[in-house]
Amino acid sequence: MARTDLDAVPVPRAGLDLTAALTPAIADGHMFVHSERRMLRVKNTNAAARTVTVQIPATVDGQDIVDKPYVIPANTGDVLIPAFRAIYRQANGKVYIDYSDPAGVSVAVLELPV
Repeated sequence: MARTDLDAVPVPRAGLDLTAALTPAIADGHMFVHSERRMLRVKNTNAAARTVTVQIPATVDGQDIVDKPYVIPANTGDVLIPAFRAIYRQANGKVYIDYSDPAGVSVAVLELPV
């Protein structure tokens, strides 16, 4: 398998049923088109904490910037990762997300209204 695209779910002004927006995590990770209006929701129902890592393709003075990990608590961890600045954008215009273990993890890319 390969990294799979996630479609952004627009958040309407009337609100959004967050449970309907979730997609199961996969071993090869996900990607989505970068926008500074997009956030990532990560839910973990597993008995163990999971780590979601957002890749940062940028460098400073020729040195790689360390990717950004987010620890999602066990059982009912439900974390909203704020909007992604341009530093997270890959050469293909997407943001890459990796999972320490996809079991019990589900995700959604939420796009704020203008």
